[in-house]
Amino acid sequence: MKWEVKDEKDCKKVIDVVVEKEKVESVQKKIFESFRDNARLDGYRKGKAPEDLVRSKFKKDMDEEVIKEIVPETYSEVIKELGLNIVTYPMLKDVKYEGDGIKYTIIVEVNPTVELKDYKKIKVEEKKVNEATDADVNRELDRLRQYRGKLNNSASDTAKEGDYVTVSMAGFVDGKAEESLTSDSQFLKIGAGAMTKDFEDGIKGMKLGSEKDINVKFPADHADKKLAGKSAVVKTSLKSIKELELPELTDAFVKEVSGKDTLAELKDLIKENLTKQAHDDARNTKVDQIVTKLLEMHKFEIPQGLVEEEINNIVSRYESNLSQQGLSLKALGMTDEDLRAKSRLQAGNNLRTIYILRKIADAEKIEVTDADIESEIRRIALETKDNADNMIKQAKARGNWEALKAKLLEDKVIESLLKN
Repeated sequence: MKWEVKDEKDCKKVIDVVVEKEKVESVQKKIFESFRDNARLDGYRKGKAPEDLVRSKFKKDMDEEVIKEIVPETYSEVIKELGLNIVTYPMLKDVKYEGDGIKYTIIVEVNPTVELKDYKKIKVEEKKVNEATDADVNRELDRLRQYRGKLNNSASDTAKEGDYVTVSMAGFVDGKAEESLTSDSQFLKIGAGAMTKDFEDGIKGMKLGSEKDINVKFPADHADKKLAGKSAVVKTSLKSIKELELPELTDAFVKEVSGKDTLAELKDLIKENLTKQAHDDARNTKVDQIVTKLLEMHKFEIPQGLVEEEINNIVSRYESNLSQQGLSLKALGMTDEDLRAKSRLQAGNNLRTIYILRKIADAEKIEVTDADIESEIRRIALETKDNADNMIKQAKARGNWEALKAKLLEDKVIESLLKN
């Protein structure tokens, strides 16, 4: 058996394989004997038909059986001999039974070669961490109160800034009805920015039950491409006006939202959380700078099969987040193809980052042990109040163990880079 390996772009290798006639003949003989012994042809008892007649009658079937036996066997030999680190499912093509030999082509994608640059000289800017102020704490308290507030019918019959309203709307662009601007019961807070400013400003001053045509001009960079830069007329009817009644800062409220006993304890907890968040934001800013500089320093091709898989992951997460908000790609004026195209760069950067970090881990001899993984699972279990031993068993059984190991390795490398 002979083969030739050709390197192509995007970490692809094309392997042309030739199986010589000696190998093919031995399999041919075995396959022929099986057909001959089981052949049922008119005028002959089972297994007694002439050899030439069997070969003529079953040639196509026998050739297919020869290919089915030889190709998988020799394919495995080639891959094992080459020692390739294949990352996506291989593809076989151009299988040909020519004369006494068999030829076919294997196409595989392998891990890229990453040549590390001087990553230890990366410099990043520190983000100043401002301690949480009393004003910050009070804003968070207001947010907690709003989250648990109660919507009541407004005493006024006129919509104003800050009111929560329900409207029916029918939008028209260039004189044609626009589905994304049409709703029987659109709920929004005036001034929150969930809709365009033109539309929210147009609702202000409307009387309960009144109707109005609101002119809207969409910005050129609007998320919905169909509406970007366009003007619309939205026929609007005001169906309800509500105001948010905030709960009082009583001990019962404090206990409900935090488990603390006093307002002072709740404020201390909020301040602690805001300070931690500020430090986390500062750290994440440095991590983002490090990753950006690593990507700028290291340019290499990556397997496109893995890119497609990562795009699938990004799209799935995005659509799941939209669904939780009661939205969809269609509601945003996007198609699956649009989202996949927008996600391609991010997918490529995600994969390159992983390859770079793993290469640095090798260079710095950074490792993750089973004890590290168990420790992380127990930390998560403590936060989520789950059974750690069960979580460890499930991680091993469901294949999550290796995924968590890879994530912890990347985290260790990032921590090492931050220390530099």
